[in-house]
Amino acid sequence: MELVSPLFHLMKVLKRGIPFVMKSFLSFVLVGIWCPAANATEPPARQSTPPRNRIVRVVAVSQADLDRSKGDLLNQTMERLDRAGSFRPDIASLPEVFLPGDPEVVPGPVTQRLAAWARQHSSYVIFGLRTRAGGKLYNSAILLDRQGRVAGQYHKIHPTEGELGEGIHPGEEDPPVFETDFGKIGIQICFDVNWWRTWERLKDKGARIVFFPAAYPAARQLSALALTNQFYVVSSTQSRLSRIYDITGEELAVSGQFQPWAGAAIPIGKRLFEIDFHTRKAREIQKKYGPKVDLKWYHGDDWFTLASLDPELTVEDLMAEFGLTPLDDYRVRAGRAIDKARVGSRPAANSK
Repeated sequence: MELVSPLFHLMKVLKRGIPFVMKSFLSFVLVGIWCPAANATEPPARQSTPPRNRIVRVVAVSQADLDRSKGDLLNQTMERLDRAGSFRPDIASLPEVFLPGDPEVVPGPVTQRLAAWARQHSSYVIFGLRTRAGGKLYNSAILLDRQGRVAGQYHKIHPTEGELGEGIHPGEEDPPVFETDFGKIGIQICFDVNWWRTWERLKDKGARIVFFPAAYPAARQLSALALTNQFYVVSSTQSRLSRIYDITGEELAVSGQFQPWAGAAIPIGKRLFEIDFHTRKAREIQKKYGPKVDLKWYHGDDWFTLASLDPELTVEDLMAEFGLTPLDDYRVRAGRAIDKARVGSRPAANSK
């Protein structure tokens, strides 16, 4: 209110002796300058140039407790997705075969409905459907980009025996990874959770987040897989709870009675370290960077995680500055040293 009085006083002064068209133009310009909130009907646009260090806003929608007898499961699910849009996600995930019915040739009507949502919210979307392609039926997960375009499609590698009996065809054995503007992601669907080597393959290919559209939570396995592979896991379920897991396997967010979707802002560059050779360095990082970093000690495991909270500071920057070796690389280095020592301790072939 303090700005309004000077604004109208200035307008009153300027309008004296000015033609009507000029008066209207000045009024429009001055109100736009002094009262920007009056024109703020849309949420602010996302940055055109993404920061070097990405904090990714992730949503996982659950269909638990929806009334499947009403015949409008798509509308009910979209209502939940609309509510989750208030979180302003970078990527949102729906469950496995979230809409039963005839298989869809992608892009079909369901894909187009979700594509409109993706464009409106400038968000990637993953959703599960039964699809038809090349004369075969698949249990699929479709990835849409922020413009609503089909950016990828994953076919469930390990259908259940029941699905095989219904004609569902297995996807290719080597799981794909998909490029997004915040990094590589992978997808696994429900029964795929029982084949851990496939998840390891996604890690080998550089996936930083693995999405898990499913019928059920698979909570213990997903927690273990997140820790074993040190990537984030996002589960979206038909029944019970959807969850988002940290790279340590800890639960970051969960859906429930009061909010049927889980949402978390995850620093995608977070890494896990052993304390060996690192304790002093970790303390130096805390001292120098303070609130710009999130360093968490796991006292019972001799580990710590390191994430940057600064848009222009990456964990790779910190690794280079302080000479840090991530846990996986440390294991490889130690393993080579062990192998070398083992070979060196063997007796020569001709020795007695």
